[in-house]
Amino acid sequence: MKIKCLLVMPNKEVQRVKIPGSLKFVRALIGNNLLKIRANKNNIIIANQNAGNDEFNRIYQGCILYGTFLVVSIKNKKLTSMKRKDTRKFYNMFKLAKHEKKIARYKEEFLEEYYYRQRKMKVKNRKHNKEVIFKNAA
Repeated sequence: MKIKCLLVMPNKEVQRVKIPGSLKFVRALIGNNLLKIRANKNNIIIANQNAGNDEFNRIYQGCILYGTFLVVSIKNKKLTSMKRKDTRKFYNMFKLAKHEKKIARYKEEFLEEYYYRQRKMKVKNRKHNKEVIFKNAA
């Protein structure tokens, strides 16, 4: 049985898709470690828990979602098709134009912090290596 849901990929517009309603397919599409976030009473966001930190996608309730994710409806713990109202709501919520600037800002901050840590580690390693070389020479 196919279900209607929303597929959200990094740096791409939200897509309305029909996929098989099995977790096996969802795992093949997104990844094995699924992270399920309750969006509201009837809908959940299914994302990959192990998505790379460089795959910034969208921001949801102040948190960054990484990698590709799906927005689907659930009923009795089973995946079901989304209603038109919910599809429209989440489609508008995850439009790329709304998130591009925020994601770019977060990416800049993340990269600055990352490179700062790398430089700090290099300095620390240089000091440590000098100490080890002098101890071995003595």
